[in-house]
Amino acid sequence: MRVALIHECIAGYHGSERVLAALAELYPDAPVFSLIHQIEATRGTVLEHREHRTSFLDRLPWLRRRHRVLLPVMPYAVEQHDLRGFDVVISSHHAVAHGVLTRSDQLHLCYTHSPARYAWDLYAEHVSPAKWSPVKRYALHRFRQWDQHAGRRVDHFFANSHHVARRVARVYGRRAEVVYPPVDVDRFSAEQKRGDGYVYLGRLVPYKRVGVVVEAFNRLGLPLTVIGDGPERKSLQSVAKPNVTFRIDSDDAAVAGALGACRGLVFAGEEDFGMVLVEAQAAGAPVVALRRGGAAEVVEDGVTGVLFDEPTPDAVVAAVRRLLEHGVSADAGTIRARAGRFAKERFAETMRRRVGELWEAFGENGPLNVRCVDS
Repeated sequence: MRVALIHECIAGYHGSERVLAALAELYPDAPVFSLIHQIEATRGTVLEHREHRTSFLDRLPWLRRRHRVLLPVMPYAVEQHDLRGFDVVISSHHAVAHGVLTRSDQLHLCYTHSPARYAWDLYAEHVSPAKWSPVKRYALHRFRQWDQHAGRRVDHFFANSHHVARRVARVYGRRAEVVYPPVDVDRFSAEQKRGDGYVYLGRLVPYKRVGVVVEAFNRLGLPLTVIGDGPERKSLQSVAKPNVTFRIDSDDAAVAGALGACRGLVFAGEEDFGMVLVEAQAAGAPVVALRRGGAAEVVEDGVTGVLFDEPTPDAVVAAVRRLLEHGVSADAGTIRARAGRFAKERFAETMRRRVGELWEAFGENGPLNVRCVDS
């Protein structure tokens, strides 16, 4: 079984790249196809020494670091990958990777982090402030048309949560099998002494609603450490009070230490799955999170964390106070144990088994025997 791995753009090492790395460990001989590969993003990871095959977009030095502006040409670029010589193609998809062209005798399995949120769920947020809004609206309209057609090319969808599986059904009209993504729970410990401070961990971008968390802690006066970087960092720092501190660069060990010592992780954005929520629980920390998206599957309200219903400072303040006054029923060790259901080993075992089963079924009767299509 000759396997090829497809990813969109490797410009950082976040949740989707960690899934790609876990798949690369499963299939050590599989080359990694991507539109753009920024080498520094994979340095020191399992992906560093893999065979990487990139598209023509990777040879545009003046644009490769501004890959988001290349969305209108990404569908064309992903269709140029030459996948001859492979039996199974596994795409890691949150934009265009599912659109690769395969033959009828090749099995295409797609692990979906989400259909492109900026083109679907977050469309209104992405076009309303745009200076060239009519152009952007038309570009995303054309992208959605291609996106839906590309969804028909996949033989079998996996989704990283039931929340994303519902989105796959709505956008592509396809059923998706839920396989939770791999979290390296072993790099966290629940045995550290806990302080009084709270942590936000993630990129500082609008849809994460970090401003909501900062404003809530401005009111609470409790210590909050914001770990991460992004376009909103300067504006957030300008409104944060002295009890809110920012850390831009933190390696894995520093992040594990911060989560292991905090009173809780606070998150106001809607995540497709929410690896960081699992990481916090693996460190024994309760999670205060919005009751939407993956958080509703990852966090047990009152047991391993506190969920709130609206992404507002008032709701975050109330949730943190609830945690302070009532706590959660699980201790740090139990919270860590609950995170074990998302361990890397479980992901690897499930994916290895399911890919093998689907390949065997494909050999018996082709695509009709493996396709998850609603009748």
